[in-house]
Amino acid sequence: MNRRAFVVKGAAAVAGVALFRGSVFGRGLQDTVVLDKGFAKVIQIAEGVWATIADPSKGPQCVSNGGVITGEGGAILFEGHMQPAGAALEIEAAKLVSKGPIRAAFNSHFHYDHTFGNSAYADQRISIVAHPDTPKMMREQYIAIKGKTGVKAAAIEKQMASATSDLERAHLEADLAAAPLLATTIEEATITLPTDAMTRERIQIGGLVVAIDAKPGHTPTDLVVSVPERAVIFTGDLVQHGMYPVAIDANMTAWRKVLDEFLKEPVSTRFVPGHGSVCGVKEVRAFADVFDDLREHAETMMKAGVPVREAQHRYVVPARFKDRYVYSWGFTIGASVAKYYEELK
Repeated sequence: MNRRAFVVKGAAAVAGVALFRGSVFGRGLQDTVVLDKGFAKVIQIAEGVWATIADPSKGPQCVSNGGVITGEGGAILFEGHMQPAGAALEIEAAKLVSKGPIRAAFNSHFHYDHTFGNSAYADQRISIVAHPDTPKMMREQYIAIKGKTGVKAAAIEKQMASATSDLERAHLEADLAAAPLLATTIEEATITLPTDAMTRERIQIGGLVVAIDAKPGHTPTDLVVSVPERAVIFTGDLVQHGMYPVAIDANMTAWRKVLDEFLKEPVSTRFVPGHGSVCGVKEVRAFADVFDDLREHAETMMKAGVPVREAQHRYVVPARFKDRYVYSWGFTIGASVAKYYEELK
């Protein structure tokens, strides 16, 4: 069993806990660092393109990766991050590498670790651009449950009481340990919604073309920002380097198709994933292989008539994936299996 329990020990842990294993952030391509805040560093990965690589072991300000794209016409920023300090880092980086105005900041999708820092952009009157459904999802999943965030933990505790195996209990314990972080983050955040909606656009920044495309999969609200002339793609959480997919809001079939699109890119393409190091097509291929393994497990369990709840806990991490990070069973493997059960029907 490849279980890594995530334990939150009070408010101090919420402020600085390592959300993901540090080793994930040490892999990949090495580039020149132009700004280092500890919790994240900004590296230049191509002419006019910088990637912000988060290190949550040193603080929750960013958690997700992001970046800056510049040209003679100014700069655009990618990701709202988990706290305003994360978005403020993107603003600082843009001012370091560009003399032009910041034209907009993009949220890759609605999840809290990619949007809760948006207030830093609003304070600077920077347009916040996202998928049209992002505000709706943020209202439903975050604003609407302020003051009621304990419900999720109570639901997990109820499942634990009816668990039929030690393995299921162990998985649920890890899920329960992760719940306080999300609850505290929602309760304490000043949630700022995007100001502008976009699903497809081509933006000229000087002579550089930046493409924005909606590619739902990880959530219904995923936006991908790419710079074709520089062979760089900011994927948001559609690629999660060295991890099992976080799938609580996913359509696994649609997500897998997006990965197939990425796999058609030239081998020189550099992907800035939602989490982990900058990577290439090889890591996208490895991530897609995880999806195929999860789907095969779901299909096998369905054919055998195994109930979905049992199938979620009968999955065994193969040796070839043993080093992949599992952010609580229910958020990743359990959710993936449940989604496949729904989709394969």
